[in-house]
Amino acid sequence: MVKHKIFSDVKMVKINEIKPNKYNPNQMTDEQFDSLVLDFKENGFVGQPIIVNKDKVIIDGEHRWRSASFCHFKKVPVIEFHPKDKDHQRLLTIGWNAKRGEFNPLKLAEVIQRLNKKYTPEELSSKLGFTENQIKDWTEISQVTPEMIKKIKKEAEEMNKGLPVVFNFAMSKEQGKLIYEALDVSIGKSKGEKLYYICHAFLKDKPIK
Repeated sequence: MVKHKIFSDVKMVKINEIKPNKYNPNQMTDEQFDSLVLDFKENGFVGQPIIVNKDKVIIDGEHRWRSASFCHFKKVPVIEFHPKDKDHQRLLTIGWNAKRGEFNPLKLAEVIQRLNKKYTPEELSSKLGFTENQIKDWTEISQVTPEMIKKIKKEAEEMNKGLPVVFNFAMSKEQGKLIYEALDVSIGKSKGEKLYYICHAFLKDKPIK
């Protein structure tokens, strides 16, 4: 069995000695990069060190390196790792980026809702790297409670009971095709319930002559 260190030696390396690789597929939005730069300005380089090979080429941490350069840092924390070959290095770059996990939407929404009491959507956008519209979406998600979902479901079931099973009206083949296409994407469990919502939306949005 190959023995590996359970810790890595972190060194402070001059930032101009470090070089980006040419294959990194990881991208950041402008909001995410601006947020990372702001984080460095406010808190310093307190995140994961940049990982490089023996030639100081980045394996993981290009955006941290670019943000540190943008902030005019002279040195950054670095871990030197020696991949077996170039393919191994590419695997590490992609794998380490892919293994950082994903947000739980409801928990994230709950946290953002709490932060929104202290910070504006614009401030949260700059600090978290989301757009302002995303921040607003997360705060709206957090307001949907299990009780609300149960209530909506119950109302839909009650509404469905009162709908007729058969609808008798004349339509052309083109109209019928359009209705069935709408049924496929409309909300509701039964065709009757779905048709109710389609008609409701049509009548509500149709201009009155």
